Amino acid sequence: MEHHPILEGAFVRDFAYPGEPSTATAARNFSVLLAIFALIVMSGCVGLTGKSGVVPTIAMDVTPNPVEFGTVLVGSSATQTITVTNSGVAKFTLEKVIASAAGFTISGLSSAETMAPGQSVKLTVAFKPTSAAQESANLLVTINTQSPKTAGSMKGLGSSSLLSVTPSTVGFGNVSVGSPVTQALRLTNGGSTSVSVKSVSATGSGFSISGLTTPQTLTPGEAVNFTAEFNPKTAGTEAGSISIETQSTPVKVDLTGIGVSASAQLVASSTSLSFGNVVIGDTPSQQVTVKNIGTASAEISGASLTGVGYTLSGATSKIGLAPDQSATITVEFCPKTAGSLLGKVTVSSNAAGSPLVIQLSGAGTEKSQQASVDLKWDESTAKVTGYFVYRSSKPSGPYAKLNPEAISGTSYSDTTVVSGQEYFYVVTSVNSANIESPFSNEISVTIPAK
Repeated sequence: MEHHPILEGAFVRDFAYPGEPSTATAARNFSVLLAIFALIVMSGCVGLTGKSGVVPTIAMDVTPNPVEFGTVLVGSSATQTITVTNSGVAKFTLEKVIASAAGFTISGLSSAETMAPGQSVKLTVAFKPTSAAQESANLLVTINTQSPKTAGSMKGLGSSSLLSVTPSTVGFGNVSVGSPVTQALRLTNGGSTSVSVKSVSATGSGFSISGLTTPQTLTPGEAVNFTAEFNPKTAGTEAGSISIETQSTPVKVDLTGIGVSASAQLVASSTSLSFGNVVIGDTPSQQVTVKNIGTASAEISGASLTGVGYTLSGATSKIGLAPDQSATITVEFCPKTAGSLLGKVTVSSNAAGSPLVIQLSGAGTEKSQQASVDLKWDESTAKVTGYFVYRSSKPSGPYAKLNPEAISGTSYSDTTVVSGQEYFYVVTSVNSANIESPFSNEISVTIPAK
């Protein structure tokens, strides 16, 4: 057995109490104590122990232990992180951490590291299988320059076939109690050899699977479709999984869903309609959409209207709306009198929060009168074919012709005037040779301001 200088500077005084061994005897016993230690490996813990009070305890933990890689495709690699911790009461030097077999490598410890009690170091374990077989190795540690000791184990399965499920997780979201929802999935063999699917099962309340026949064999590149279903029996959050058993590690798909109590809920695209100012006699209209955003059918018993000047059409009688279904209501505003007019549409149903109310507003206004100037003149004594009317905003012109074609009558109505303005008019006549007479006498007209 090798000797290690665990204690430094130790000495023995040359005396003894009555009945105790002599100094020489004590020295020999002390030398024996220094020569005794053991490297203990149990449940991932490596330790160095001695007589209490003489040799401090050295202990080391490795987590996780064992390190399990599951199934890894041949030629690919998988990694996991392990933590090495000084769980004893004395410091030690971690010299080396290695794997006992090919296919596994450990990295992260570039040089020896002295670890105080409670100190940890993280290392990376990699598994790269070279054949389609189960592989394992021991995790060996070297402490204080001693020979390597087993501190843990590693295992993994090399496979030349690789099964995958798309999607890899399924979240059903909110699902009404008693109204099942399904999700399509696809199982694919992405490896280079055939895979035997032995069985498939679903766990978790309300979850089930269909469409995947077992046992069956999937050749390389082959894929099959199947269906997962969530049919909650009660309200609340549920979790489960699909397990597809093969000759190696099972393929799992996590499932989640929330059961909700079925209820109808109606919402309107707008809770108010404003028509603004509407000339008496006009009839503008607006539409509002009522939609069922609940999880159960909504039964509309009817839509009623209050308010003068409004009319209602569309989904105003009894109608049923399935979840996500909608209906349209049309409101028309035809004021008979001037002034503000208010109203509302009330939609009654079995939905939560019934009735649904839509406020209406609008104002009737009088039709504005357009100012105009009516002109008349005496018929020309000469033989003419028509007349032209000219207008200016200044006395004596310049004038602008108002009618591009000669008019045969002796009157004209100018409807392009503006309130508060003064205008000056003259008239000319034209004969069959298209010869136009001089301007008539000028008249002026002032348009009253509103």
